[in-house]
Amino acid sequence: MLARLLYSFVFYCVTPLVLLRLGWRSFREPVYRDTLSQRFGFVARSTERPIWVHAVSAGETIAAVPLVRRLIKDGHAVIVTTMTPTGRERVVSLLGNDVEHSYAPYDLPDAVNRFLSSIRPKALIILDTELWPNIIHYTHARGIPGFLVNGRLSEKSARGYDLIAPISRPMLNKLTRVCVQSESQGYRFRQLGVSEKQLDVTGSIKFDSTLPDDLELRRSELTRKFVDKKVSLAASTHEGEETEILDAFKAIAVEPTNLLVLAPRHPHRSDRVYELCVAKGMRVVRHSENRPCLPETQVYLLDTMGELVYFYSIAHIAIVGGSLVDVGGHNPMEPASQGVPMIMGRYRRNIDDIADQFIQAGAMEVVSDQKELLAVWQGMLVDKPKLTHMADAALVVMNANRGALDRVEKVILAIIDG
Repeated sequence: MLARLLYSFVFYCVTPLVLLRLGWRSFREPVYRDTLSQRFGFVARSTERPIWVHAVSAGETIAAVPLVRRLIKDGHAVIVTTMTPTGRERVVSLLGNDVEHSYAPYDLPDAVNRFLSSIRPKALIILDTELWPNIIHYTHARGIPGFLVNGRLSEKSARGYDLIAPISRPMLNKLTRVCVQSESQGYRFRQLGVSEKQLDVTGSIKFDSTLPDDLELRRSELTRKFVDKKVSLAASTHEGEETEILDAFKAIAVEPTNLLVLAPRHPHRSDRVYELCVAKGMRVVRHSENRPCLPETQVYLLDTMGELVYFYSIAHIAIVGGSLVDVGGHNPMEPASQGVPMIMGRYRRNIDDIADQFIQAGAMEVVSDQKELLAVWQGMLVDKPKLTHMADAALVVMNANRGALDRVEKVILAIIDG
């Protein structure tokens, strides 16, 4: 308890710095301007007791959607909280008025309690590892069951939590159930004090993601737009990755049928990425400008939110972002669910268990630098049998891992519905 109180005191002390950072982000990204009151727990009172689902950003929100829809179908109201405007945009786009949405409160005792008093949730569901000591403490103190879904910890994160064991162990012990993605993840949580009674190895619900109803229509539209083009999609890229990818693509772009669709992880960076493409001498078109893709177009900049799934449907190869620079790697299940052969870099700590399955099955190639990226990328583009094998292998891995959503739903409802 003393450790958590000290943590809260430190958080209060640094709150002015947090607000300065939020102000700076609001200057660069105006969508952050209207979030302040909610971050301190000032939200409208719920008319019924919802299940509180917390998904930090866009990726976790997309993963949570099938579970949220199941909970709604089971008769439960749901409020989804996120930490970023991109997460909010995904909630609005994918779930609309079926759920309430708010930004999550800062992990300060008064903000958390203010939020809980207004929302009065019947349960808390946290996606991945978005673990906050006060949120978990005060929900537990009010008798609200807490669930961690898609639980995962990289080795680095596990070591970090172990270093703050006086805070992390009581926090984890207050969760009702911890649903982890794999046995190795379960081991890491057990090492941090999670009991066997709390732990369920359910798998990742990202394997159970569903494709949009209009996918075939959009695929047809994009196929016509990119006729005679062999599309490589670099998805969810970060600063530094675009440079490596574009430098490698220079040699590939010599063949005019090769097209790079470049999708930055954060759309607010699109202007800078566009300028980088121009500086590299690439003939680039922005998706947001709704201009045609010409025969001489080399790079198509996907600078909007929520359309990546449609572009995967026409991709011959996907380069999974966050893995060529030290971010930890993003979700390979999105391209794999549509049978897209994948390339990842060496930074995969956020997704290592799942990436290893695709690597071992032959669905994913791994590169360590720009030279390897070029060699592997070029080799895949000219080896149609290999691409076919990789596509089939990706779907095999996806199908073998389905079912986590059913298992997670069963765990949650057994406790909520009694």
